[in-house]
Amino acid sequence: MGGRMPDSPNFLTNPGARQLPAPAHEPVTPPPSGRVPFVEPHRAPQQKAPPLSTKRFRWHRWVLGAAVGVVVVLLVPAIYSLSLAGVSAQKAKHALSGVEKNIRTLEFEAAQVNLNEATEELRQGRRHLRGVGVWRDLPWSGTQIRGLENALSAGIETLEGVNDLLETARIVVDVIKVGESALSGVGVAIPPTRRFADLTKEEKREMLRRFQTELPRLRLARDKLDIANELWLRIPQDDLAAPIRSALAPLAETIPLLAETLDNAVPIIEVLLPLAGYPEPRRFVVLLQNANEIRPGGGFIGNVGTVTFDAGDLAEFEFQDVYAIDNPVNDVWDEKPPEPMLRYLGVQKWFLRDSNWSPDFPTSAEQALDFYIRETELNRHAPLDHRPDTLIALEPGFFEDLLGLTGPIVVDGITFDRENFFDTLQFEVEVGFHQQGIPVDQRKDIVARIGDEIVSRLLALPASEWPSVFSIFRESLGKKDVLMYSRDPQFLTILDARGWTGRVRPTNGDYLWVVDANLAALKTDGAMKKNIRYRLDADHPDGPLATVTLTYTNTAPDFRDFRYTRYRSYTRVYVPEGSELLASRGAMKNDIHLTGGIVVPGQTDVFRELGKTVFGAFWSVEPGKTGELEFTYRLPPSSAARIRTGMYHLDIQKQPGVSDTGIRLEHTFANPVRNAVPSEPSSEWGDSRYRVETDTLRDRVFDVELR
Repeated sequence: MGGRMPDSPNFLTNPGARQLPAPAHEPVTPPPSGRVPFVEPHRAPQQKAPPLSTKRFRWHRWVLGAAVGVVVVLLVPAIYSLSLAGVSAQKAKHALSGVEKNIRTLEFEAAQVNLNEATEELRQGRRHLRGVGVWRDLPWSGTQIRGLENALSAGIETLEGVNDLLETARIVVDVIKVGESALSGVGVAIPPTRRFADLTKEEKREMLRRFQTELPRLRLARDKLDIANELWLRIPQDDLAAPIRSALAPLAETIPLLAETLDNAVPIIEVLLPLAGYPEPRRFVVLLQNANEIRPGGGFIGNVGTVTFDAGDLAEFEFQDVYAIDNPVNDVWDEKPPEPMLRYLGVQKWFLRDSNWSPDFPTSAEQALDFYIRETELNRHAPLDHRPDTLIALEPGFFEDLLGLTGPIVVDGITFDRENFFDTLQFEVEVGFHQQGIPVDQRKDIVARIGDEIVSRLLALPASEWPSVFSIFRESLGKKDVLMYSRDPQFLTILDARGWTGRVRPTNGDYLWVVDANLAALKTDGAMKKNIRYRLDADHPDGPLATVTLTYTNTAPDFRDFRYTRYRSYTRVYVPEGSELLASRGAMKNDIHLTGGIVVPGQTDVFRELGKTVFGAFWSVEPGKTGELEFTYRLPPSSAARIRTGMYHLDIQKQPGVSDTGIRLEHTFANPVRNAVPSEPSSEWGDSRYRVETDTLRDRVFDVELR
């Protein structure tokens, strides 16, 4: 047993044994070149090799069968598992196509069902991949399989997060639909052709009641959507699998639209309810201001109205010339005007028509409410039955936008449209009334008739156009063509939160507000081309040095137009509190007509107002001429400290009624500009200067980040 086994011809049991020569009928392979073949000198006669034993063949088949069995045992389940995973992936892809379709149609509940199906199929696919066995641990196949598992896990995680987003979107759409259905009044959808004037009082009240009921849900949905939008922005969409990325692509379009819908709807409803006189009637004072005769808080107050709404019903709508309120109390009124008004306008008393002296509209509105109530009660010789607590100021641009929606109107045989409204109205109240033989004290009665006709047109608009009215109203609030103020603290808080009161902004870095006051210059603001140039040397060794240059051109060629004359303005420039005036030029003692035909330099007033340092000066520009008023000052330490942190922030506020003034910033910093909003033209990038141009269509904000 322990001895050496003899050589055996069976190489399966003795692989080291020399093999037998090939049979005679098989060709012999020649030896490699250079080697001497072995030749047996006394070879026995060649014999036929005996057949392999039955035992040897049986062993060979067993090994082969075992190998095949192992392959079958390992491969078939893996193929089966991969096939099932592939089927799940196809089902998920089909479900995701439903997600995409339903998102596009805002059917978020159905999209959630599809999304859950897709998520479950991806989970199934991940479970199926676990059945591939040892193939997951082999180098090449394992890498591929683990990659599939990771992709499925990432897809599942993404879809689970999106499910929360779809739930929020569903709530938002449901709330919006309920809000829209509130327009049904008593639950029956309003046909798009039905008019607001056709609604019964009960329908209007029910509509407003439902708006009030749904408002908390709208606010909550808006807040939830803001959070969901943040989550959506965190999803690495470029890393998603193509089917998932395609299915979720509509969300990138839908979420901003829903957010915009809520951002528009919530504040409008918040304001609409009290304006419509719900749940209690509300009375307003409405000022019609003429932006062609600009005053600090808007245009000159020409007409004053009282409007009362009761649950959507217009219970009162009366307008009158402001002089019909001011003149009767002239002998008993003793309010002293602001000093510049006394000095350059020559008035000895301060009436309602001049009450909007402050550019901070709540301040002017409170003054106007006070003057209106006291003057009216003096005229009546009795207290008002219902003292108004809310004031609305309207500029001509608001009416022009409304006429763009309603189309032209005809009043007293005169056609007013969006293009000719302001000029035509000015002609009628300044010249046309005289040609028609209308008494002076009745010359502005046409304004009330125009208002009646516009209101009538608005009430006759079909339901399909109501959103357009709300859109114009909201846009006009943003442009300060409409400003509101209320003594009701809750209502005022809502208005302030949206920036619809024209309140002065706090200083948060740098600040600029240019405020003109047309003093006895007729309607010449309508002929003025105004530009503001603000230069800042933030790298000045003595601290940031600012220069504001106002360049105004009087485009009226002469004095022949009844609307225009030389421009006369007491202009105030509001800058950060603590700024130090270093120099000024352009201030005049009065216009050249009153100073012997020559320019006599005037003083620059420096004072504190509304939490700002103010530079004030009178100046005048003759027809066809250009004038400049300039102030150079050093920003306060607080503004300089902010710049040293590498951040520069500037607020430029729009004066109510002014919309076409050009603004140019030319700023230089110690360090290069890294980023800026709004951005400079690309040709200006890469240095320490910041140069941009814009306008005063609305308040402007500038942020510059330095390297």
